[in-house]
Amino acid sequence: MTATETALRHELSDWCGSGGTEEFPYDGVIDRLRAVGKHFLDEELLSLLAECRTLLLEADAGDAGGVRAGTGGAGGVRDAHTGPFLDVLLDKFDDRYDYPSYTALALLRRGAPGHRAGWEVLRRHRDRTVLLLLADLIAFERLVLDGTPCDPQGMLPGALLLNKRLRLAVRVMEPAALRALDGAVDPVTVAETPGRTPAGELADAVLRTTTAGERLLLRTSVQPVYVLHDEYLFLRVLQSFEATFAFMSATLDEAVRTLRTEQPGDAAALIAAVADVLRESLPLFSLLATMQPESFRLFRQFTEGASAIQSEGYKTFESYCSTPARARLDSSAFLSVPDVRGEVLAGRETVQGTWEDVISSGWLTEPDAAAVRAAALQLEAVHQRWKQTHYRLAVRMIGTRTGTGATEGVPYLASVISQRLFPAMEKQPAVG
Repeated sequence: MTATETALRHELSDWCGSGGTEEFPYDGVIDRLRAVGKHFLDEELLSLLAECRTLLLEADAGDAGGVRAGTGGAGGVRDAHTGPFLDVLLDKFDDRYDYPSYTALALLRRGAPGHRAGWEVLRRHRDRTVLLLLADLIAFERLVLDGTPCDPQGMLPGALLLNKRLRLAVRVMEPAALRALDGAVDPVTVAETPGRTPAGELADAVLRTTTAGERLLLRTSVQPVYVLHDEYLFLRVLQSFEATFAFMSATLDEAVRTLRTEQPGDAAALIAAVADVLRESLPLFSLLATMQPESFRLFRQFTEGASAIQSEGYKTFESYCSTPARARLDSSAFLSVPDVRGEVLAGRETVQGTWEDVISSGWLTEPDAAAVRAAALQLEAVHQRWKQTHYRLAVRMIGTRTGTGATEGVPYLASVISQRLFPAMEKQPAVG
């Protein structure tokens, strides 16, 4: 055991001995995690971390509803981040490792606005989250370019690939920065040549605005399974997609409710906003394509059980568009997300179904019906591009191999390209 490992064990033991009133040693734990990979953390350390979590649970049970004196602040047993952090960290130890725990979604969703907060509030949260995630990625990659890489640093990419990676991260960030970060990007330059904003300047502009809580979130939400540099990129891209799916689902929920109001045509703007954000996210695939295939093939063998087919965010978005066919609901795609499947089977209202209802009731005017349909088909077109790009990337990365977690992988992606979000709206002639 190295001196660093011994020191970390002492820190954790001291934290437990204090009753959790001292600051939790996040840095030591994360440094060790990234040095060896979550899959290879030793049993003794994991057991000690589990003891720390037990302390938190016991403290919560003994002090339900109140805050213990002297335990506020960044550290202490009432640090609300520590418990979820340990749950994510101990997922393999607990034998409950899956896609949500691999991507640390429990941490990233903490403090998110409620599902009915309003689409503009939700988009601001999505924009802020994506800016933070990708600014952190840029900072991580710049350390390599500066000659001072940090863990995980196995199979470091070359400078040419890294600079391409930074430009693509900027392309995703620019639209969000235009909305959320005054003066950080030039709208004329973005319109003419997307991705040309200096990556370091944009990342620094974002990171200068972070709160202590956001810095802790960024530090703790990358928990790679192995020691390869590119897994950091992989995680940040998956997390950026999940933040986008959350916005899309909540906004389509609002669109459904808007269709039943006195101004149902307003739903068109909501659906169009979803299409716009999904379009802005398309370069995430190009960014992910800078991952070295050989690196991906190495670390993915330790992600068994954590397949993106388990993405509740994506399935929720899909099921707000129209009710999936029964064969789709009974496929592995929806069987892997039983909560979402249950909501669909319980009768979740959809954009397509509600649109048809209000048309048949005579409440939706022809111009409004046409506007909603046009926005839906715009989203359909962007989604088709999204699926096709995803498919091509998967072919490049894994070929005919099974997907992460022994899923069907590329054959599955090929099989769903023909499926539509709004099948009835696509078939129906334009209204008016």
